[in-house]
Amino acid sequence: MRKRFTFSGTVQGVGFRSVSKYIARKFQVNGWVKNNPDGTVVLVLEGKGKSINIALSYLKNFFQNRIKKIDIKEEKEEGLNSFQIIR
Repeated sequence: MRKRFTFSGTVQGVGFRSVSKYIARKFQVNGWVKNNPDGTVVLVLEGKGKSINIALSYLKNFFQNRIKKIDIKEEKEEGLNSFQIIR
């Protein structure tokens, strides 16, 4: 399974990408995260559906006061085998 999450709110400059990487590794999902010029953050996760959902739950809980909106899209898996912070 692969999902793309676009987070809106105060999600840049608060450690969102670093925490995303930590959580992805903790729950054994692969993908990437990057800041967008419009102030949003995009997170792509690939792995087991349950692991993706748990990782998302942890992120939402950790940044609950900063996330205003999450857009979610399912995508075709690409077979990613690591997690990267894209700068």
